[in-house]
Amino acid sequence: MCEDDCEGKICCLCFCTVILLILATSVGFLIVAIVTPPEKVAILDANLTRFELTANQTTLFYNLSFTMKIHKYKEADYHDMDVDCYYNTKKFDSRKLGDLKLKIRRTRLLNLSSNGNSTMDLESNGVDAFKRSNETGFFDLEIQLKGKRISESDDGTRYTYKLSYQCNLRLQLENSQNSTQGNFKPVKCH
Repeated sequence: MCEDDCEGKICCLCFCTVILLILATSVGFLIVAIVTPPEKVAILDANLTRFELTANQTTLFYNLSFTMKIHKYKEADYHDMDVDCYYNTKKFDSRKLGDLKLKIRRTRLLNLSSNGNSTMDLESNGVDAFKRSNETGFFDLEIQLKGKRISESDDGTRYTYKLSYQCNLRLQLENSQNSTQGNFKPVKCH
């Protein structure tokens, strides 16, 4: 196909270079498609202003607010979305978010505030953990995002995926003496 003269070698070299560029680009797109997560979820900000157990250690009073970010690379619909809040593996609050729709490369910010009380059985090890956390002023909380994502492929086929993200937070209890506002570092959820 390539001739021995100079023009033939240049033609062959150009042809091979174009083929290599096409292959490299295809492999690059394939890697991005495989490695790119379906969405990114993070807690951008969180505040804990009340977190206390009653004397009988069965009721937790709390005031927690946080901003959750969902970033989607492809268009998708989210259904039956719930956010659950846990302390020491015990759920103390749950919020229904309903349905969301995200377009390509869009971000949705969810500003959530949970306050109230919850009856929970922390058992003796949970009560001991609460006492230790109360002494330091730092509480380890877990926020879970659950639901399902429905997306459509280029050929129109619809796919439904279960969605489950866990966000582990270590929050300092804020009071009038210590304000941690502005000190929160965003937390990636997995």
